[in-house]
Amino acid sequence: MLVPHDRTQRRGPLRGALTLLACALLALLVANSPYGPLYRRLWRTPYHLGPWLVTTAQSVVDKGLMTLFFLLIGLELRREVAHGALRHMRAMLLPLWAAATGMLLPALIYHLINPHGEAARGWAIPMSTDVAFAAAALAVLGRRAPRSLLVLLLALAVADDIGAILVIALYYHHGLRPVPLAGALLAFAALFAAGRRGSRRPWLYGILGGLLWGALWRGGIDPPLAGVLLAVSLPAPGTTAPATGAPPASRLERRLAPYVTYGALPLFALAHAGLSLAGPGVGISGGVFLGVFLGLLLGKFCGVGGGAWLATTLRFGALPGGVTRRHLGAAAWLAGIGFTMALFIATLAFPPGPLRDAAKLAILTASPLAFLAAAAWMWAGDRQAPAVSAAGGESAPRAP
Repeated sequence: MLVPHDRTQRRGPLRGALTLLACALLALLVANSPYGPLYRRLWRTPYHLGPWLVTTAQSVVDKGLMTLFFLLIGLELRREVAHGALRHMRAMLLPLWAAATGMLLPALIYHLINPHGEAARGWAIPMSTDVAFAAAALAVLGRRAPRSLLVLLLALAVADDIGAILVIALYYHHGLRPVPLAGALLAFAALFAAGRRGSRRPWLYGILGGLLWGALWRGGIDPPLAGVLLAVSLPAPGTTAPATGAPPASRLERRLAPYVTYGALPLFALAHAGLSLAGPGVGISGGVFLGVFLGLLLGKFCGVGGGAWLATTLRFGALPGGVTRRHLGAAAWLAGIGFTMALFIATLAFPPGPLRDAAKLAILTASPLAFLAAAAWMWAGDRQAPAVSAAGGESAPRAP
């Protein structure tokens, strides 16, 4: 999930997304085969791990392995703010504004379709873009596009992932308990203090991070959020002496990325993409399906594209070098690819049953259609516009 620096390195996100896609298709096939009941028992059967802990394989993935995913998101955000597309205020305004409008409009579409009842809890499902799939899709479609378009798309995706994380923390909690949350606050304060002092003891961050994870769980907040808090507490690049080489956050990001890309995310796909298409209530006519489907496919395109257009027209945001509004339209379609975070929020919004299954079906339907729409947009644009080299352009970008 690291930002690739050249065409050769773009194969990394593509391989990761293909692995994720293969696992999702495998889960879907198995769930609709004679082995479907066995598949569901495998992930949902309770296991007793000692006298106090009862869990399931799906819960281990959701609350354990997804912590690594959230940690990687936090590390990527730090890197983009320190050295990447978000380091300058003017460059940061466009992806932040486009991410904000790209979250609000899908949520509004969903709310208008599902204003009341239990279905209303799913309003945040279509808000976020899947970083891995969007990067891989652009690697396939963007051979004639500048690298800055990929950086813009990843900055936008990371920004709306952070928005989704805030929504999870503030809305999808399970009844807040003040005492454990006070312990979580103390654990984070200790982590933050250790990071500001430039401590380089992995065991210290591991112990404090584990305490933070457990306190959030007991406090009613989904514990993978501990990953983001741990990421922002690690020593900043300026606190590491030159002789020590790369800062701890950079080393951790590079070491963690393969385990998340080829381990945590594929297992998450295996656990959650196994939708039984013959299940009760699974169809395309329900409000949950329509809200998620239209929110992802049209809400993200209009929200991201319209927000970016407004920012450039009013001149409080600027397109990166080599990126034209034609490229921006393709990126806006790709923003409708929602998978990992959308499925994760669906599991928080709805218990196992028809509503969750309808949301999953909408995600699995809208995401490939968003990719096809982006491909058609790029193809139509290539017939009307001169080719743009990967280095930044054969033709000069149009001023916003």
